[in-house]
Amino acid sequence: MSRVTLRDVAERAGVSTAATSQALNDRGNLRPETRDRIKAIAASLGYTPNKSAAALRSGRTMSIGFVMATNSLHDGRRALQRARQLDALVRAGSVRGFTVTVLPDSRPDLLAGAQLDGLYFPDPSDDRAILREAQARGIPVAAVDLTVALGGVTIRTGYAAAVRAGLAHLAAAGAERIGFLVDESEVPRDQLGESAYLAWSAVNGRTPVVSRVDAGRRRLITAVHALLDAGVDAIFAYCEEGPEIYLHLEEIGVVLPRDLQLLALCTIDCALNDRLGVSHVCLHPERAPDEMFRAFDRGPVMDHVRDGVLTAPVELPWELVRGSTTR
Repeated sequence: MSRVTLRDVAERAGVSTAATSQALNDRGNLRPETRDRIKAIAASLGYTPNKSAAALRSGRTMSIGFVMATNSLHDGRRALQRARQLDALVRAGSVRGFTVTVLPDSRPDLLAGAQLDGLYFPDPSDDRAILREAQARGIPVAAVDLTVALGGVTIRTGYAAAVRAGLAHLAAAGAERIGFLVDESEVPRDQLGESAYLAWSAVNGRTPVVSRVDAGRRRLITAVHALLDAGVDAIFAYCEEGPEIYLHLEEIGVVLPRDLQLLALCTIDCALNDRLGVSHVCLHPERAPDEMFRAFDRGPVMDHVRDGVLTAPVELPWELVRGSTTR
C-alpha cells in the first residue's frame, strides 16, 4: 500500500495542499470547521506527516549527536550510566522523529562531516574539545552538570542539591555523625555527591566518614560495617542500596529508624524503599534529554542569552521522600 500524501488529503477534502498543511499544523486563518474537517479526513485516510521532507524544508537534519568517551566502558559503573544516558536520549529523540549519532569525545574533527541539529554532552568528565568545536561551528549544545559558554544549554541533575537536603534531613532527625556510602568509581555523579557531602560536613562542623562500595557490591556489607565501627549514627546510602542495607541492619538487630537513621539515593525505582519505609531522595537524570529538546524547540539557543549572560540553567526535579517512623 502506497503512503498517503498531503496531496491525497487535499484532493479528498477539496482544498489546496497549502490549506491542508495549514490545517494539519494549526497555522493560517482557516475557519475552525474547515480545519476540523481536513483533520478528520487526514485521520480517516491514515495520513502521517513525512518528517524527512519537513526536515528538508526547515533545514533540519533530525539528528542529535551523543558524545561517548573513548574509555567509558572500562569502568563498569560508568558504562552502565552511559548506557542509561544513551537510552534516555534515544527514547526522547524517537518520539520527536530524531535519530542519534554517537561521536567519540576524542574526535572533534568528525563534526566537520556530521549533520546535526544539536550535540548532547552527558558527562562533564569527558574531553571537552568536541564541545568547543561544536560551539565554534554554531552547533547548539546541551551539557549535563557542566556550565557551557554562551550559546549552550546547561542541565543540572540535582545530585549536589539532593545530597545537601538529605543530610539536612538526617541532621534534623538528630543524627550527630553521618557516614557517606559511595561507589568506588569515576562516575561524575559520585564525585558530585561526595564533594557535596564533604562541603556540607565542613560548613556544619561535622567530621566526614566515607566508605566505598565496589562495583560488584561484594563489599557492600563490609563498607556498611566500616561506617558502624567508626561510630556513625546515620548513613547516607548514595550508592542506591538502601533496601539491602536496611534489611541487613534489621537482620543484625539494628531496628530502623529508632537506633540508626538511613537515607538512600534513588534514580530508577523507589518502590522498594517506599515499601520498607526507607527515607530517600529521588532524582530523575533520565529527563535531561527531554529538557534539551524543549530548550532547542524554543528556537536558536542564542535566543536564551540576555544582555550577554545565559539564562538560568535547566534544573531537573528531585524529591525528598521521608520514610515511615513506625515498624
